[in-house]
Amino acid sequence: MKIKKLFTLLLIMTMAFTFCTGCSSDDTPDTKTGDDQTLYLRLTSPLQSTDWQQTSNLDGNKITYIQLFEGLYGMDEASGGYYNLLAKDIQVSDDGLIYTVNLVDATFQNGDVMTADDVVFSYNLAMENSKFGYVTSMIDKIEAKDDKTVVLTLKYPYSAISHTFFTIKIVSQREYEETTASGGAFGTAPHTAGTGPYYVTEYDVSAGVKLAAYENYWQGAPAIKNVEYRVITDDAAAVIAFENGEIDYLCDAPLSEWANIEEAAGERCSLVKANDIQFLAINYSSPSNNGILANEKVREAIFYAINKDNIVQASTNGLGSPAYEYMVPEYVATSPKASDGKFATYDYNQDACHQCLLDAGFSEEEIAAGIPVGTILTYPSDTSPKGKAAVVIQDCLKQNGMIAEVEIRESAACSNDLYGQNYDLAIYSDSGNYDYNNIRQMLHSESVGMYLVNYKDDKGTFDWKYMEDLIDQGVTATDVKERYDIYTELWSYAMDTKTLLPLYHSAVGIAWSDRIKVEKLNPMYYHLTDISWAE
Repeated sequence: MKIKKLFTLLLIMTMAFTFCTGCSSDDTPDTKTGDDQTLYLRLTSPLQSTDWQQTSNLDGNKITYIQLFEGLYGMDEASGGYYNLLAKDIQVSDDGLIYTVNLVDATFQNGDVMTADDVVFSYNLAMENSKFGYVTSMIDKIEAKDDKTVVLTLKYPYSAISHTFFTIKIVSQREYEETTASGGAFGTAPHTAGTGPYYVTEYDVSAGVKLAAYENYWQGAPAIKNVEYRVITDDAAAVIAFENGEIDYLCDAPLSEWANIEEAAGERCSLVKANDIQFLAINYSSPSNNGILANEKVREAIFYAINKDNIVQASTNGLGSPAYEYMVPEYVATSPKASDGKFATYDYNQDACHQCLLDAGFSEEEIAAGIPVGTILTYPSDTSPKGKAAVVIQDCLKQNGMIAEVEIRESAACSNDLYGQNYDLAIYSDSGNYDYNNIRQMLHSESVGMYLVNYKDDKGTFDWKYMEDLIDQGVTATDVKERYDIYTELWSYAMDTKTLLPLYHSAVGIAWSDRIKVEKLNPMYYHLTDISWAE
């Protein structure tokens, strides 16, 4: 163990030295020993871009979505979710179609005053990007009424507009256009095109990124002046780096190492319920074993065969929690609650599983021999939480008369098959949901990117029009109770299809060094402005 830790530590130091030697600044801090004036954080994977539109993983979004860029709304999970940010106030017309947005007095990091033209430019960029269709498809047009006023016109009333206001970030039109006009690709280098409290000073895709405080930030200069993110992909290496004082704020600590982190951090650590969902999808139209998954009773048997407690233990070191809702009610006010008893839930039940297989037409002999139900597909590795969950599910099925293979691929290699419904069983995840309308990504046929089960089918297995009508009703209703009731009916039907089974919600481990004070603990979107030096 000591040899492994020493090797890992040497690897971290080598990576840090490589980052230093690749920087052009003469005053780069010595990353071997640390710098008293720099806050150090971990990146689990390289930052793909300094452009908010180009970062697609959560690690990158934590930087671009919060520290560099801002939207009309902000996000503070620890204090109730959405709040006005670049929007000073918003008036909504009686018909719910026109939003008049008055802007705060803010400047970009390049010193330019943010105007309504920048907001219009940024929204048009997002509307042209299919990746953001799920938050822009309801927008008819956006116009600048004057320098400080934006008028947004919707095609139809849309009560989930808050997520749009948070997701779309405002970029400096001048700097963005100057970069692209000169032949450059915005986001491939440091820039000063955001209104956020920090801007990028150095950017190395493989090693990390350095930020500096924007002293003229419209909400006041940040307390921490210099920030450095170091790419450390290995969890054990990250823990050693934290123990050695090379990481000050570990915002998504590996749960497998939580005992060691608690020992090192003492009272300076906490577990927060994650705003995520890990779930099992069943492709009822799969041709495997003569279309066995088309049999509703087989799908139900699979649901009863799965021991969620065992999955929580294997995937989260016992620190997560079994899931019964798609979204965490603590973070989503309109999320249906299992405690209401208005939709089916499934716990491990061997007798019920066995009876379902008998009802599906299988004999005792076939069940004893094991019924092949296909392959469990997931990502990104066999040591990842989803990879561990796949093995547990495989074992659960085996103990209950069903046989499944496990196939684990790198994330990108999985996506085409998952979204093209070219799989049997799949373990997938979703995170960062703050409005239940996001369920449309999973249940609506017009969604792009997360539509794992094709409910709109020629066989007429499910009433997909009913589901999509409920989705439309939910997003046009404005009353929270009314939306809650609509979404409860929707999720009840989704559970009745026996195609999506919530497995577990993760826990987020957060730990920090004695050099800093942390004002709030957010499970996903931490704010560097909530961190200051300890006295």
